[in-house]
Amino acid sequence: MNRKKILLLGDRGKMGTALDMVFSKEYTIIGKNTDNLNAFDLNGVCNVIEEIVPDIVINTIAFVGIDACDREPQKAFILNSLLPKVLAELSMDKGFVLIHFSTEAVFSDREKYYTESDIPHPINVYGFTKYGGDCFIQALAKNYYIFRLPLLFGEVAKKTQFVEKMLERVRAGEKVLKISDDIFSSPSYSLDIAFEAKRILEEQMPFGLFHLANDGKASLYDLMKEIIGCLNLDVEIHRASHKDFPSRGIKNTHVIIRSEKIKPLRDWREAVKEYCSKIKF
Repeated sequence: MNRKKILLLGDRGKMGTALDMVFSKEYTIIGKNTDNLNAFDLNGVCNVIEEIVPDIVINTIAFVGIDACDREPQKAFILNSLLPKVLAELSMDKGFVLIHFSTEAVFSDREKYYTESDIPHPINVYGFTKYGGDCFIQALAKNYYIFRLPLLFGEVAKKTQFVEKMLERVRAGEKVLKISDDIFSSPSYSLDIAFEAKRILEEQMPFGLFHLANDGKASLYDLMKEIIGCLNLDVEIHRASHKDFPSRGIKNTHVIIRSEKIKPLRDWREAVKEYCSKIKF
């Protein structure tokens, strides 16, 4: 039996790392990252797909960061909107299934959970350009899954995102961390997300948009308090406001998501315990 071929765009990121771990036993994975693909070169991306002839393309590439997108909106537009558009067109032309990872940042702040039927209302360049990618795929492709994600924790080589940055500071010897207690998300474990994405694909659930998240909500303070506690580290976590950390772009402060199509994943605290069991200090 021939193994299906997956082109995994962004295989070194947090989501890409988890997807590689989960899919590689049963699929042939061809991974692309900044070392071997310039994703800003959309013609180059087309050429790669022509050469590989994948059965499935998984796109985790994004231009991320509220401030980074605000400073360089043209780069955000290329990676977050135009790249998904090209992949949607190629999906129709070449016949592959497209799996695209999006974000909760397509929504504005509110107390209630957002589900798949809620209408996005982005408040910053990052959210706006990611929503553009969602729209292009929904308009142009047929065999696709869009998975919107919240704040993630999980194994990753690069230490450039929130949880990893905080843990690196602890490794460097910091004993006190000031963490915002007024930014809320549905923190989720990248491995749980990857397993659920694989289940949805293999059970051939109807194509379309899904929200994938561990159950519950937490502030950044709550999340790091839980992680530091699970790791039993001698570190104090002090409450702060997001206003204590000025930014160029407008921050989302209360966006929580869940699905109306699938059962919720396990509680985020349970997922943190498993994540922490794999961290070495």
